[in-house]
Amino acid sequence: MQSLHDPEEGEVLVLSMTRPSMLSGLTFGSIGVSFFVPGMAAMITRSVGLFALIPLFLFLSYLVCLKDVYLFGVFESYMHLKICINRRYWGCRSYAPR
Repeated sequence: MQSLHDPEEGEVLVLSMTRPSMLSGLTFGSIGVSFFVPGMAAMITRSVGLFALIPLFLFLSYLVCLKDVYLFGVFESYMHLKICINRRYWGCRSYAPR
């Protein structure tokens, strides 16, 4: 018999509400990166053959999302942080995000 305050049910609810938006096991950010990087490389080099890398990028994104779905968000936050002048002392990229 389950009690009204089942801790397992609460954890599942918090996990599902804080998880990023996903489609087929890939976050929307990872899908964007998987199409953007080969697309931009194809436009820069004017080679259509680079679009063949999209399935490879999707597969690598899937493997990253299997490990942790928040890694793309962590990378995005890392790229938005300013460089810290005291990096050698603090060992960080910035004091606070922009």
